[in-house]
Amino acid sequence: MKKHFPLSPPIEQIEQRLSGVSEGLIEAVRRGETSPAIADTVRRSPEWTEYHSDIQDDRTPRSDEETCSPPDLPDRIRDLIRRRVAATPLASLALPVPGQIVRVDKIVTPRPAQLDAIMRVPLHVLLDAPAEAPAVWHGWLVSGETDYAGWWDFVLQEQDAPFDPEAAMVQLWNPVRLYLPMAARVVGRLSSARLQSVRSLAADFAVAEAPANIAAWPGRVASRATSAGLRVTTGSPLGSEHDARHRYQQLYFEAAAVVREPARLALRALAEIPADRKGSWLHRLIAAAGTAAEILLPEPRVAVAMSGDDASALPDLSWPGVARLRLHELTAKGEGRMEVTAVGTESLVVEVWKGAHVEERVGLLPGGVDTVAWDQGSTALMLVTASGRRLELSLEPSEPPAGWP
Repeated sequence: MKKHFPLSPPIEQIEQRLSGVSEGLIEAVRRGETSPAIADTVRRSPEWTEYHSDIQDDRTPRSDEETCSPPDLPDRIRDLIRRRVAATPLASLALPVPGQIVRVDKIVTPRPAQLDAIMRVPLHVLLDAPAEAPAVWHGWLVSGETDYAGWWDFVLQEQDAPFDPEAAMVQLWNPVRLYLPMAARVVGRLSSARLQSVRSLAADFAVAEAPANIAAWPGRVASRATSAGLRVTTGSPLGSEHDARHRYQQLYFEAAAVVREPARLALRALAEIPADRKGSWLHRLIAAAGTAAEILLPEPRVAVAMSGDDASALPDLSWPGVARLRLHELTAKGEGRMEVTAVGTESLVVEVWKGAHVEERVGLLPGGVDTVAWDQGSTALMLVTASGRRLELSLEPSEPPAGWP
């Protein structure tokens, strides 16, 4: 392994940030967002005591002698701020789109409190393509410590700007599935050509080993070609057990669990939809929503006394923060009846269309509930929020699967 300057930031600092009691974790405990077990562990840590001591120090009045002008920012910090500000407009982009790098700063599961975990620090994911369901996408974890780049890390370049400096390196050795409700905003975007380069490097990783004839050189990156001839910038192969990049990869692989597990739970929830006529119809709605870059999620149906519903069979569909859909009836001819609840803070209009004409229109205030019905000639169910978000679900019959009654 070639000699190198100390990697920045030190691996101990990265470990504290990803696995230790971070400031973000302490603040989550103060807001009551963790389980009692996690909160108890954090409150007994020295970091908890130090955090509150620092707050007390900040509140202590200082004499004029102690008051001074803030120091000038180092050029490196100024550059990081400039790059982050340059990436800010990307937050307005609609997602998901292949090539987007998204920030993940909270854990979301299909059912509340499914995971006794907390997002210690924000993570980032490069979106590649939809997985087995529209609400779940394949991708790779993205980090910012390019000094730790290895042979299978794709280091972003100026041609990829703007991007948040915390999302500057795609970890091809750390693939994930992302449950889309966890994506907070876009912080970077690769062109189609650059995404193809990432995919080419990922394909090489799947079938090849890092070359043994190239020396490990931590802290150094260089341009090279993939087996398909596409140019990529990566680090060198990992060295001996003393190479801090081994520990770096272990830390980020473990950190990615809070991204992987919600996606696994979401796919499991989709698999629980019954494989009958109604279940197949719900899957069609979920797929249609995904095509429109919206998300419908199955949620367990809450039993209501004397309602006649079977709470254990067909789930409801949730349009997160907007509406909850409950299918009451679906005949073999395509006639149906659905209950719609406006669960968000916006009013909602629900329409049943037949061709170019509206057959039925229902307006719902936040918290409102109503039922719409359609016949075999109806073509679409439309949900429109006051802010203009639109979800169109086809009611036209498709080829029924084998075994339909």
